[in-house]
Amino acid sequence: MNLKEIEGLLEKFYEGTTIASEESALREFFTREIVPPHLAVHADLFRYFKESATETLVDKEFETRFLAEIKKKKVAPVSQNSKQWLFYAGIASFLFIIGIGITVYKDKTNRSEGNSIRNEIAYQQTKNALTLLSLNLNNGLDQAQKFGKFQMGLNELQKLQSFQTGLDQMNKFSKFFQYQQLIINPGDQLRR
Repeated sequence: MNLKEIEGLLEKFYEGTTIASEESALREFFTREIVPPHLAVHADLFRYFKESATETLVDKEFETRFLAEIKKKKVAPVSQNSKQWLFYAGIASFLFIIGIGITVYKDKTNRSEGNSIRNEIAYQQTKNALTLLSLNLNNGLDQAQKFGKFQMGLNELQKLQSFQTGLDQMNKFSKFFQYQQLIINPGDQLRR
């Protein structure tokens, strides 16, 4: 028998759907000396089954003596008072269970009514909180728009600063031109 069949039989065995011949095949497989390691945990169980099948009772008359002793003991008859007590105890148990059921039902309905009121209050509080958040968010957006306008103004100032940098560069060239004129034509400067 291959491992797949053994694993399938093990599944059936633990589900309680094997027949006697399948159980016998499992006992034979697991009582061999070599059992695959992943199936070794099942080997002790089937070895026990095989060993217990060959056990014999030491005292063969034990069962008959045991049953005879049971028959000797007389069963105490149930008195009329005991029957009435059992009847009343049954009614009391029934009423107790009904009382618990009614209490649980009332508690559940009270909770659901209280929950609906609490849910409505929680809804209103959440709605108010979200409204407040929306107003603050809108104010924040207005401020952000003002900041955007401020940023645009800063960009314009940076353009002016770039213009100023250009003017400074032109002044440097202008001074360079003046010095060049002094170097090239020193006499022209003296006439002015």
